[in-house]
Amino acid sequence: MDSYTSPSPKLLAKSMPYTNILRMKPFAILILASFFCKSFGQTSALYIPVTINSPLFFYDENKEIQVGTKINNYGVNVNAAGQLNKKILIVSIQYNNGKINFDPLHFKKYFSPGKGEQLIQSYPSEMFYAEMGLGYNFKLHSQKLCLITGIGQQFQNTNTRYFLQLDLGHEGRLVNAGASLRVNYTVVNHVNLITLEPVLQWKAKICKLRFVNQFGYSIAIIRKHDYMKPILTIGLEYNN
Repeated sequence: MDSYTSPSPKLLAKSMPYTNILRMKPFAILILASFFCKSFGQTSALYIPVTINSPLFFYDENKEIQVGTKINNYGVNVNAAGQLNKKILIVSIQYNNGKINFDPLHFKKYFSPGKGEQLIQSYPSEMFYAEMGLGYNFKLHSQKLCLITGIGQQFQNTNTRYFLQLDLGHEGRLVNAGASLRVNYTVVNHVNLITLEPVLQWKAKICKLRFVNQFGYSIAIIRKHDYMKPILTIGLEYNN
């Protein structure tokens, strides 16, 4: 019988889709994603905030993968993130069938009716959203620092957004803590909309599990109509 030789680790790594994606040119991927999203149309619905996928990867790890599921006051968010040689890939999906209503801090009572000029959704609504981003993991003294750019698409209540995200964090023995700032650009009802989304988050570590809490705001930057909507997220991540 012929002897069997197992493939080398390098060959296996090259065959993995995750590895190949991280080795592609970031701008090429984003351009392809942009054409894909535009084929579904845009500008017909209000902007809906989502949980920010901020992995806070350990800088010295050559390869790291995170997957998680979370709930916020707009829907359920499923996310994944990977790091290879300091290059980062993030993917997120957010979903609400119209029946998910998570509001432990009673945000609804702060929203005044009759504000038709607002372009950010105030209440949970039906949605299906997906996003992808590419970035790089830097290091600032002993702190985590990464920069990510990407594109997101609401397939239900259609809307396309482009984002730039800055993450800063600190690695602790029991807790990872950090802050993120995401800048989004989109067009809603034929109006150019820029939103700033600052968030604070902490991740309590138990072995490879992370209990995640994230809180921030989605702030609309529109002349004479500045306003903001809170975003609260809790969830669980697995880190490998």
